[in-house]
Amino acid sequence: MKNEGIIIKTIPYKETSKIVYLYTNDGIKSVKALGAKKPKNNSFGFGEIGNIVSYISSDSNFPSVSEYEILYSSYKLTSDYNSIMALSKIIELLNNIPEDSIHHRIYPFVKNIIMNLENNPLKALSIFLIKMTFNFGVSPKLDSCIICGNDNVIDFDFKLGGAICINHSNKDNEFLSIIKEYYKEKKEIEEYSNCDYKKLLSYLNEYYLIHTNIDLKIKW
Repeated sequence: MKNEGIIIKTIPYKETSKIVYLYTNDGIKSVKALGAKKPKNNSFGFGEIGNIVSYISSDSNFPSVSEYEILYSSYKLTSDYNSIMALSKIIELLNNIPEDSIHHRIYPFVKNIIMNLENNPLKALSIFLIKMTFNFGVSPKLDSCIICGNDNVIDFDFKLGGAICINHSNKDNEFLSIIKEYYKEKKEIEEYSNCDYKKLLSYLNEYYLIHTNIDLKIKW
């Protein structure tokens, strides 16, 4: 059976092998990679976190990989701290993704995000985190003030999880337009507007902790 997926976790299996968990069009799948701990074994590259692979596995309740091809290697990200950090946060979230998510729509989006981490890792991570909120049972209220319902919104409060109007804004945040654009629009990563990503990601870390109970520990 031929499959494709993003390697998100591995655990040891017997002396020389691994159980490899992949995020796929059908959600998280696991396969045995026999001999994956041996550098000269054909399955060695199949156990690298962040690699995007196509593979053929046996047709059984606990399948083994027989052939694979690396479609994208995470090794090319290792020379840049921001890229490695961004990839680790993406992988962490995928390991926690709810089973009932719409995986066949999420997978190609995540694949594209990972393959663009080299170009602008902080921007790619920001887009990923904002668009993924829906899959964790929360969605930002963007069109009216989350406090009073006023339609004249000018700001976004990450603690409250929604837009706020001029009467409740301290004018400290400047991310309402970015949140709206990233959450609602569909376009290529480079076409989205830019912003202060370190500041935005700090706020998104707070947002996830409060509203999804996931601590991404995003720090610089």
